[in-house]
Amino acid sequence: MKNIKGTLFLLLAVFAILDMSSYSRAQDTHDPGDTPFLGQKQTATPIEKVSPGVFRIGNILINKETRSITFPALVNMDKGLLEYLLVYSSGKTHESLLRTRVEPYNLQLAFLLLGFEGTDSPLAYQGSPEKPKGEPLEITIVYTKGEAQTVKINAGEWMVQRMDNTQKEVGKLDWVFTGSLVVDGQFLAQSEGSIAAIFHDPVALIDNASTGGESDEIWFVKEKTVPPAGTPVTVSIKAKK
Repeated sequence: MKNIKGTLFLLLAVFAILDMSSYSRAQDTHDPGDTPFLGQKQTATPIEKVSPGVFRIGNILINKETRSITFPALVNMDKGLLEYLLVYSSGKTHESLLRTRVEPYNLQLAFLLLGFEGTDSPLAYQGSPEKPKGEPLEITIVYTKGEAQTVKINAGEWMVQRMDNTQKEVGKLDWVFTGSLVVDGQFLAQSEGSIAAIFHDPVALIDNASTGGESDEIWFVKEKTVPPAGTPVTVSIKAKK
């Protein structure tokens, strides 16, 4: 297995920029779950300059000054056992808190354009006891509560840990950008739809470097705190200061 190299995606970004003259952005009015499988052929999404230092790839907004990306998603689960914070809509939705129609390939490109680098020491397998290595990140979720109240939380606030018949709050987690893998010419985050893993996964773009990330039995949705499945949210990911 080979860790994905930033140069490949940056070259593709150059071609996308050259194609900007023919770019016309469509409004995303569909349910984020209404999407083709990742195995189907996808059309490359060009990069649009919105303002100085701010760019867009499809529904991903990229801010160079803050080294942050934001994009839409939906609450996918409001109860149950979790292995992922976020997956693509045709990915492992049976075990993910959130889902999105934003493709992992485009998220990878956004990270690389901001200077993030994937790890040179990916985990050997899912659930590895080793701590994943990568650039530290902060992940926040913004949603509307009630009719007009905008709420911003860190992603860990919607989870709890359950061990030995006890439950505890999660709070902030240590997220790292690892950058996924390429195997036999296939970018695995794109083919499997894995974006942000709670349970260690070298295929995902982002992994959980917190204590307990090696377990797939302790991470649960914080019920009665997470809004109903299908609730629109905005995910913001930036470099941790």
